[in-house]
Amino acid sequence: MSPYTLLIAGCGSAGRAVAQVATQDGRGQITALVDPQPRQLEKQLAHYPAAITGTDFAVLLKETQPDVVVIAGPDHLHADQTLLALEHNCHVLIEKPLATTVSDARRIVEAAEACDRHVMTDHTMRYMHPWGPMARAAQAGQIGEIFFIQGDYIHDMWSYYAAEGSSHTPWRADRTNPQNILLGGGCHPIDLMLWTIDSPVEEVFAYANKMTVPEFPSDDCYILSLQFASGALGKVFVTSGCSGHGMGGGMLAVYGSEGSLWQGQLHRRGEEPVTFDEEPSEIVGGHGWADAVVDFLDVLDGKMSNPIPARFGAKTVAVCEAAFASIESGEPERPEKF
Repeated sequence: MSPYTLLIAGCGSAGRAVAQVATQDGRGQITALVDPQPRQLEKQLAHYPAAITGTDFAVLLKETQPDVVVIAGPDHLHADQTLLALEHNCHVLIEKPLATTVSDARRIVEAAEACDRHVMTDHTMRYMHPWGPMARAAQAGQIGEIFFIQGDYIHDMWSYYAAEGSSHTPWRADRTNPQNILLGGGCHPIDLMLWTIDSPVEEVFAYANKMTVPEFPSDDCYILSLQFASGALGKVFVTSGCSGHGMGGGMLAVYGSEGSLWQGQLHRRGEEPVTFDEEPSEIVGGHGWADAVVDFLDVLDGKMSNPIPARFGAKTVAVCEAAFASIESGEPERPEKF
């Protein structure tokens, strides 16, 4: 069987990792690279010299007619690029978040379900240790009924926002379309929480401020309280301005009637903690992209069902949009249902 041809839209860390995994797996062939920054294209072209490169997504999509489009560029472009890819009969792997508004997320969900192409939301933290094993333990009932769940995205993003930063990514702090850190970073713990508890969020109450990163044009700190249909409560803390501080061990914590999951361990009253050991893997690609891409290729091959369809990615967007509405209204808000 010939490898799937891929167009990579966005040659930053996500796009590079997906390309690396797909080609090393043997089921992917990079035929087109799209990025507004010539330097990024040059770096990738060194690895894929046969690929066609350019800055115009629509032109390269029409010219190359790939089997798969990988959406890995600025968040606000995800929806329109995905819809155009589906119009060209392509399968789509979308780097999180699925979209930046509920209306755009709904457009993607409806288009994905109306065609026979596969659309997968690349929520990579599900594939990261120890968050994946912790979530699966909770799903399997190892801590009983969940009564509280929380997730944090604590990050120092100054080097990404500031022009002099070592990881400067211009689009993140663009004055017109800046990345929203709740959508772009907080989507990680929110997706983990929704996947773990498997219960709709009924209400969101949120606060936000902007006090730590002058180079960033939007709010850089959020706190959300969640009420789930099951009766469980949740908390999400997101910040991109913790000076010198990384994400640490707080991406997911789950508390149940018979035990707790915290920092990669299962805790039960009167018992020694059980640590989730990381399983060795020969698959390349960091940040969870490796297993996510392999799963996506397995979906295309008919070996498994889609683990994160567009409809699930849309649930995270809905929670974020309800949080934005709550910040404006000062009241709890109900997320749209997907």
